[in-house]
Parts: sequence; structure tokens; C-alpha cells
Amino acid sequence: MKNRKLWIVTLAALGLAACGEREPRTFTGFITDATMNTVTVQDQSSESTYTFSTAEADRSEAHGLLTGAPVVVEYKGRLEEGAQALKVATNPTYAEAVGRWMLYDPENPEFSMGIEIRVEGDAASINSATLVYTGWELLDEVGKILLKGQSIGNGGSFDFSQTGIISKDAAGNYSLTIEGTKIVYDKVSEKAEAATTGNTEAVATEPAATAEGADAAAAPEEEAVPAQE
Repeated sequence: MKNRKLWIVTLAALGLAACGEREPRTFTGFITDATMNTVTVQDQSSESTYTFSTAEADRSEAHGLLTGAPVVVEYKGRLEEGAQALKVATNPTYAEAVGRWMLYDPENPEFSMGIEIRVEGDAASINSATLVYTGWELLDEVGKILLKGQSIGNGGSFDFSQTGIISKDAAGNYSLTIEGTKIVYDKVSEKAEAATTGNTEAVATEPAATAEGADAAAAPEEEAVPAQE
């Protein structure tokens, strides 16, 4: 009788374990690598890293599986290398933010300035020697990011941060508004990006008057310094 009870308990435990493996689970973290059929994710609370197969996964909310993006992987079975993902979803604001954002001067298009927002929190200025962007991060609110950089003037410089608000119009065009200012950057489309040539790293060209005004408006008023001549 004792052995029979033990057997029943063992079967019940195995049954619960099997049910548990059949139920979808989630793994949350940051993307460290992605290929056509896999995604590698680092746990957000530890350094544990797992590679999931995405060959049959729902990727409708994957948003390109960009490196550094916060991600939630839904899977079945054991958490192990090569586990089959059922669905992969990333933070949409992350994908929207990555790219080149330009403030165009219609009278002097060659002097237009902007920001290049890159994966993994990196950023760079485009055609601005006085407002140098160096990094960015997601904020808790959807559609908002925090931009970081350094304002450089005559004889001094200081670090700054700005809140950027991402919006999308009916035609699918994205804009980035610097909170507290009238500065609005337009995102360069993928088609225009492919046609663009030359080095977009910040720098060598001084901005025109319109762009200089953007530099001054974007920096905190109490710490603003004169722009370089």
C-alpha cells in the first residue's frame, strides 16, 4: 500500500511537471544577437544568456530584433539553448528611435543638422559642433526617450539631457520633438537612408544660422553658452 501511494504521488508530480512544460512561459531581457532564425537574449536581472529558435515564432511585434532592445520571448518547454520561441516582442519605441533624425534648413539644405540614434544606447550629432549628442535611453512612457550629450561653447562645456517625444503622422512619417522647445526633427526614411552617401558622424561643418538657433534652443537656458564663431 505504501509503495502504491508513493507511485501515485510520483505520477502526480510527473503529470504536474508535464503540464508545466506544456504551458507557455516568458523570458524577459535584452537582445545581444539575432540572426534570421535565432535570437540571443540576456536576462534583465542577471547575466544568464539563452539563444531561442525563431523559425516558427510569431515575429509580428519583433520590430527588427535590434541589438540592445528590451524583449519578451514566449516559449514552451524547458529554458535551454535552442528552445523554440512561440512569439518574440520588442519595445516599439526602441525601434522607432533608432535611425537618423534631421532638422532641415530649406534655404540652406547643406547645413541641415541632426542626430543619429544607434543601437545599444549610442548616439552622435550630425553637422553640429556645439551640441554634441553622445547617448540615449528609453523612458518608462511609450514614445519617449532621454537624449544625452555635451554643449560646447567659447571657453567651456557642460553635459545636458533632453526628453525626446516620438510621434507618427497619418502618412507614416516620424518626428522627434525636444520637450520644452520648438525643435522638431524628422526621421530619415529607409529609402532616403539608402540613397544617402558620405560620413554622417558629427562634425566638421558648422551649422547655419537656423541650426545654430536649434543648438541654443535645445540646451538648458540657465547653462547656455555662446556658440562658436
